Amino acid sequence: MEDALGSGARVVGVLASDTVAKDPEVERLLAAAAGRQATTEVVPRKEFDALADTETPSGVLAVVEWEPLTLDRLPAPGWDAVALVIDGVQDPGNVGTMIRTAHALGAWCTIALDGTADVRNPKVVRGAMGSTFRHPVAEAAWDTFATWADAHDVALLVSAADGSPHVGTSARPHALVVGSEGRGARAEWSGLEHRRIAIPMPGGAESLNAAVAAGILLHELLRGR
Repeated sequence: MEDALGSGARVVGVLASDTVAKDPEVERLLAAAAGRQATTEVVPRKEFDALADTETPSGVLAVVEWEPLTLDRLPAPGWDAVALVIDGVQDPGNVGTMIRTAHALGAWCTIALDGTADVRNPKVVRGAMGSTFRHPVAEAAWDTFATWADAHDVALLVSAADGSPHVGTSARPHALVVGSEGRGARAEWSGLEHRRIAIPMPGGAESLNAAVAAGILLHELLRGR
């Protein structure tokens, strides 16, 4: 919730359990939310647990108005910018972790294509650990993204098992495309100018978790830029 408040997102309401309401940090958050005209309320723990959708809720729930960006509302990229493009990853925990990782490593933005878990999904928001509100996150259909990337001279790097282990880039914005663990990136990328890249796996594992792969490749692309 602190990230939502700090980002300027509209916090509509905050609900706290009576078991944590006297904690100084919770009191501070409730006061900050009230100062932003949000409705705040403290309820018995049993009522709170009935409303929460997790097995071990923290004791604070917030209702926040937030929508992903459209492509035309993304911040202008620098010459060395790298965007993370999530292509068909359906596990919301993975999607949230990918957003968090892109934010942590300094990616330009994260773009979720059609077929990807809804970035508004509570599990995505929890997995992102606040990065949803501090890092540009957009949604787009694949064909819309393809047209936009071409118009903005964005170089495409597609993660694929048969790709090159060399991830060198040129002086232009890049988009790293990571697909699902089962199917990989969609076949339609083959119709666009792109470069396929891979992570060397000398240990012999068949594949990596999509979020882990995204983190490794983003680190390589952004290191020293």
